[in-house]
Amino acid sequence: MKNPYISRGPIRNAELFYGRHHELQELSAFLQGNQSVSIVGPRKIGKTSLLYHLMRPTTWTQLGLNGNFLFVYLDCEVLANSTHDEIFGELAVGMINALEERQLPPEPALEKALETPSRLAFETAVRRLNQRNLRVVLMLDEFERLSTNPNLDVNFFNTLRAAAGRYQLIYLTASATPLIQLTYAVRSHEILSSPFFNIFAQHFLSLMPDEEARQLIQTPAQQNGKPLSQDIVEFLLKFAGGHPFCLQVACYQAYDTLEKIEEIRQRAMRVLDSHFEYIWRNLNELEQQVLANLPAILARLAQDTTQAHILRDLTHKCLLLRENGQFRFAYQALADYVGTLSNNNPLSSQKWKPDHADGAKIGPYEIQNLIARGGMAEVYKGIHSRLGRPVAIKVLPPQLAGEGDFRRRFEREAQAVAALKHTNIVQVFDFGEYNYTCYLVMEYVDGKDLTNYLREHPGPMPFSMAVSLLKEVASALDYAHAQGVVHRDVKPSNILLESRATATPKQFPFRAILTDFGIAKLITSKVSNTGTGMMGTLDYMAPEQIKSAKTVEHYADIYALGVLAYRLITGVLPFTGGHPGEVLQGHLHQPVPDAREVVPGLPPHVSFVLQQSMAKDPTQRFASAGGMVKALSE
Repeated sequence: MKNPYISRGPIRNAELFYGRHHELQELSAFLQGNQSVSIVGPRKIGKTSLLYHLMRPTTWTQLGLNGNFLFVYLDCEVLANSTHDEIFGELAVGMINALEERQLPPEPALEKALETPSRLAFETAVRRLNQRNLRVVLMLDEFERLSTNPNLDVNFFNTLRAAAGRYQLIYLTASATPLIQLTYAVRSHEILSSPFFNIFAQHFLSLMPDEEARQLIQTPAQQNGKPLSQDIVEFLLKFAGGHPFCLQVACYQAYDTLEKIEEIRQRAMRVLDSHFEYIWRNLNELEQQVLANLPAILARLAQDTTQAHILRDLTHKCLLLRENGQFRFAYQALADYVGTLSNNNPLSSQKWKPDHADGAKIGPYEIQNLIARGGMAEVYKGIHSRLGRPVAIKVLPPQLAGEGDFRRRFEREAQAVAALKHTNIVQVFDFGEYNYTCYLVMEYVDGKDLTNYLREHPGPMPFSMAVSLLKEVASALDYAHAQGVVHRDVKPSNILLESRATATPKQFPFRAILTDFGIAKLITSKVSNTGTGMMGTLDYMAPEQIKSAKTVEHYADIYALGVLAYRLITGVLPFTGGHPGEVLQGHLHQPVPDAREVVPGLPPHVSFVLQQSMAKDPTQRFASAGGMVKALSE
C-alpha cells in the first residue's frame, strides 16, 4: 500500500494539501481587492505548496473566487541573472502556459511578446488579457533571486509598479525575508527607492495550528485504511509541532513503522538532518548562541532583555514559540538537533561563555561578576588589582579581533571615546587586548539602565521629568558631536542611571549617563564586511542608518533621541509591528504618529518637535540635540 505522506518537495496533489484555511481566506480577500501580496516565511514552511494550491480551480470555488483570475507561476531561480527583456519573455511564457492549462484560447499578443520580449510587449499582452476579462496574478516564488538580480535597476521595478497601476495585474511574491528587509539589506537603496516595493501587503506564513496539524497527521492514514494510534499521533504532534514539512517527514516514517516511536524518531531525524543543517548554517552567530543556550537565556530574560529581539526574530523564523509570555523550541525535533550540536561542539563553553569566570583576570583587572550580556558584548564588574578601583569591563567577542584591520580600528575608536570627558558620558579608562579578546575598561556606574526603569514605570513619564532626562542625554550627545564622535546606538539600554543626592519634584531622580560610544561603529563595520547589513535595535534606528550604516552622521543620533523622547512622553514607540520588517517600513516611509493621539492634552508644539526630530531627511531635523530639547521645553 502506497505511503500517503510526502517526504520531500512541495505538495502538488490537492488531496494531500491540509490546513492553511485562515491564510487562504486572507489571500482571497487581497486578490479580490486587486492587492499585491508578499508571502513571507522560512524555508519549507509551505510557501510554494500554498501558491500551487491557489492555482487549483477547486480552491477558487472554495474561496469564492470566480474564474477570471489567471494565475501565472514563476520560479525566480531561473530569473536570477536574466536581463530585463529575458524576464519579460519568461513572463510571457508563463502566461501562455497558464492559458493552455485553463484550456483557454491563445492570446496573439503573448506570442508577439515571446518573439520580441520587451516592456511594451508585456504591457500590451496584459492589457489584451484584461480585455478578455482575465485578471493576471503573477506568482513570483523565491523572490529573493529576482530582487538580487545584478542586471536589474530601478527602471525595471518601476515598470512592474506602473503596470500594476494601469491594469488588472497582481503580484504574489514568496520569500523567506520581508521585502523591506530583503531589499534594503541586499541591494543598494537607490534601486529600492522604487515604489514597486511599497505596493505589497505582507502575509507572514508560520506554523500550523494544532487542529490543522492533527488533520495532516491523521487524515491520510485513515483514508488509506491504516490509521495511526493516538500515542503515535501525540508523539508526532510534539515531535514536529505545526511545521508542515517536518510533519510530513515524520508521518511518512510513522506510516512505515507503526507503534515503534523511537524508530520513527531516529528515521525522521536522519531525513531532517540536512534541513536542520541548512537552517543552522543560515542563522547568524548570535541566533545560534541563543538557541544553543536557550534555558540559560530564558532564565535571565527578566533581568537582561538584550536578547529579546533575537528571540522575536527566531519566533518569526518558526524556530521558537511564545506561549503565555514564555519562549520554547517550536517542536521537539529542532530541540533534539540543537542539543546534539551542543553536545558535540558545545557553543556555550566555546563562544557564549568566554573564560572570564569570577576571580579571573584581564590584564591588571580582576573579574568580580557579570553585569550584563548584550548582543555583541559582555560587561563585567571588575576591580583594578593595584588601585582597588571598581570598574566595568566590556569584553568584545574574540572573533572580532581576528577580522582584518579590526585591532587598528578598535584602537582608533577607543582612543576617541576615551578622550570624551563629560558628566553624562561613561568615562573610558583603558582598553587593550588580552588572550585574543579586545576589551574596554570604563567607569563603574552603580545603578540600573533606562530600559529597566521604563519596565518598572510603564506608561508616559511626567513631561518635566522626561525633559530633565533628555537634557542630560542631549548635552552628552552635543559634546561628543563637537569632538567628532557619533554614538550610532542611542537607546534606553545604553543610558545608565545613577541616583542623585537631591532632586526637585520636576527633575528626573537619576543622573543619565550615556555609554557605548563608538562601539556600534566598530561592530557595524565588522558586520557589514560579512554581508549581514545592519546592526543594533531597529526601534531607534534612523532611516539613513538602515540604508547605509557607513554614511551615518550626527543627525542619526538626533533621530534616535527623538524616538527616545517620543517613548518617554507617550509611553510607546512611534513605530511598532509584529515583525522587524514592519518597524523598518515605519522608519523608512511612514509619518511620525501625532503624540497627541496617544496622550491627549499635549501642547501642539511637542508633537511638532517630535516629528521634526524624526524627519526622514536628516537635514530637516534639528541641528543639535540640545536645540531639539530646548524646543521641546519651550
